[in-house]
Amino acid sequence: MKRYTLKAALAYIVPSVLFLGIIVWLCIALGNTSKAAEQSELTAVKTTVENGITLCYAIEGAYPPNIEHLKENYGVIYDSEKYIVHYECFADNIRPVVNVFERRSAT
Repeated sequence: MKRYTLKAALAYIVPSVLFLGIIVWLCIALGNTSKAAEQSELTAVKTTVENGITLCYAIEGAYPPNIEHLKENYGVIYDSEKYIVHYECFADNIRPVVNVFERRSAT
């Protein structure tokens, strides 16, 4: 019967633990990258709408009355199935408030 010494057992255990640690680290890093990309997309949508508002004001001398005006006349596009854009316009001479939210599935 062959008996393993502590040194021989550690020779198998240490690489296995290191390998598992690297796998866990990679999974966490990929999850963080995904969250950062989603946040970046959200910021890009808000920036696109804000730029459209500024362009409209520069050309027309008034802020757009609604988001549809920006879509039709200034080429503002975003994935409306993925994002909700809350556009609140008080008057045509006061800059509208824009909030962008990501749609979450109910499941």
